Amino acid sequence: MKLQTSNTIGRGRLRVLLLVPELGIGGAETHVMHLVERLDRSLFAVSLCALKPGIPDWEERAAREAESFTVLGFRMRTLPLAIVRLAAHLRRGRFDVLHCHLSLADAIGRIAGSIARVPVVVTTEHGKHLWKSKPHLLLERMLARATDLRICVSRDIVEIRKRREGTPGDKLAYIPNGVDPAAVRRTVRGKAAVMAEFGWKSGDRLLLAVGRVVSAKSYATLVEAVSILRERFPDVRCLIVGEGRCREEIRDAIARFGVGERMALPGSRTDIPDLLSAADVFVLTSVREGLPVSLLEAMAAGKAIVGTFVGGVPDAISDGVNGLLVPPGDAAAVARAISRLFDDPSLGRTLGDAAARTAEERFSIDGVARRVGEAYLALYARKQPTRAKNA
Repeated sequence: MKLQTSNTIGRGRLRVLLLVPELGIGGAETHVMHLVERLDRSLFAVSLCALKPGIPDWEERAAREAESFTVLGFRMRTLPLAIVRLAAHLRRGRFDVLHCHLSLADAIGRIAGSIARVPVVVTTEHGKHLWKSKPHLLLERMLARATDLRICVSRDIVEIRKRREGTPGDKLAYIPNGVDPAAVRRTVRGKAAVMAEFGWKSGDRLLLAVGRVVSAKSYATLVEAVSILRERFPDVRCLIVGEGRCREEIRDAIARFGVGERMALPGSRTDIPDLLSAADVFVLTSVREGLPVSLLEAMAAGKAIVGTFVGGVPDAISDGVNGLLVPPGDAAAVARAISRLFDDPSLGRTLGDAAARTAEERFSIDGVARRVGEAYLALYARKQPTRAKNA
């Protein structure tokens, strides 16, 4: 399967290929699409490649926004062939920069990039990857030779790549995920319509969590917090938005704590701005994180936020300044923080306003894309000084 726009790659610009496992609803994928749309087109001709088919709507968007969009049709049992096909694609496109995202694309992309002799190879490290075993770590040390820069979305990921994986400091950079504040604030429905969809009253208090339904998000902690909150706030309601392998575990927790009428798991959604607008508090109960795009979206929407002291969350949220932070895995602490916001709506508004300013000033996708572009140019200048000067 191959989709390609009619646009041609212009001369004088660096040819950039962004590589992902597949296109779908997720923080990393959202970040990649933001880069496709926001990298300076006067400097870069940006193409996109997915190893596997993804969501059709996202692929149509990619074909529309990128210089070219390709799906390789990857299968694990034909891994060597996939590497060869990707290397051939890189040669045909005469790409100057290969930028890989997420583990599968990171590994395959860097091998293929080395074979194709792409001048600049970059990865973005979206997670801690503490699951990596000794063979994985050995592979990372080997791939480090074929990697010019590993962009880390949080400062703690920088330290993990340095200490645990042995990546040299000059091959690491902290550049966070970005958010488009205007898009997040572009709503269609009001709170009444959102609440009615789930059979709730418009005046009920709504908690919102958005992210992959996986163990790292610790949604059972949120379920328990809701069970604590219902004693003082019988109108509390909660949406956990996202897909993942832990949905049944969350349903079991909802049944165990007896909060079924107060909670809903609607799966993946494309109306996140509407849900954020309807929410009274955005909650993140993760025990492991990079820097979640959903958190940045909540900040940009001016929401009162309760999060955990993990990963890159403290890079974005300062406790008591633009949100409230609690220890991971502590349902009682989560409930206390939410109660504090319910009891003092003015505090929530103050924190939300500060969060929106932080998102605008430090995490705007335009600023993030500019920093990524500057990294491309600096790395390419090191490899090809004459061409970079003329670009």
